[in-house]
Amino acid sequence: MQRAWQSCREGLAICRREESARQKALEFSCRAHAIAPTHMQRWIEILQGKHADHVNALFRVESFFGLPLPEQAWWDQLIQSAPFAPVLVKQKTKGKEQKENNEKQTHMTLEQFDHICRAAAAVAGVNKVYVFGANAIIPWLFQMGYQIPLPDFAPSRELDVSVGDEKMDTLIDGSIGELSAFDQTFSVYAHAVSLAAFQAPANWQQRTGKRVEPVSGVEIIVPHPHDLIISKLAAGRPKDFDFAASVARFFPMPHNVLNELVNEFRAAHPQAEAVLRANVEIWKSKILTNANKKG
Repeated sequence: MQRAWQSCREGLAICRREESARQKALEFSCRAHAIAPTHMQRWIEILQGKHADHVNALFRVESFFGLPLPEQAWWDQLIQSAPFAPVLVKQKTKGKEQKENNEKQTHMTLEQFDHICRAAAAVAGVNKVYVFGANAIIPWLFQMGYQIPLPDFAPSRELDVSVGDEKMDTLIDGSIGELSAFDQTFSVYAHAVSLAAFQAPANWQQRTGKRVEPVSGVEIIVPHPHDLIISKLAAGRPKDFDFAASVARFFPMPHNVLNELVNEFRAAHPQAEAVLRANVEIWKSKILTNANKKG
């Protein structure tokens, strides 16, 4: 079911971006109507722009089983009969070409960072964009005079963005997200996230930095490096520990500040406090081990 859900969502995203793809899927649905009239009629309606609430719900989660039960029931049989085979075959060929281009892309540049933010703001019709994730460190490094890109950080083509509106964030994901025409052209892409999903200390918005995009004047808001460290340690994947260690080398965090931010994190995310504290200890141990090796 998860694989079928992913193919369905990918096909819908392509049809949102490309009118020719939507027409192909619509033609396929019309031809298959005689075989499965109920399901194909529903797909025809979806491709004509109806049932927008259900379609938006599909893009708000990262797994079919993340949908509310009523939505799972609504989509269950539809996903199995999705009319996107002719669309995805063409996309597979594009994907091979894109993979070759993406293999050449290493670290995100400041120009690419700005371009994604400018495009996200244009899609949503706003003048302020929030950026999260590993590449949110780019403006801070630039402000400190470091050359961008900086090889101390792991490469990533993805920029986590939000405009503070879930519907607009979904639109951004579909317009300039992974596998979009934007991605295929520039080898970088936006990944829409919600402000609420950013796990950080309670007062992180009081410490944010701001960059003004030089072409459009869009305000780009990024969390403080120390809040990025806490957020990554809360996630606790191997790459998150590496990122946190790299940030700490450029933006040292005294023990008292670390303790204050962990306590502040507890106020916002009490259910995740234990995991964060455990990961902080692992991280400190890793840093000490690495320091001893270098010594």
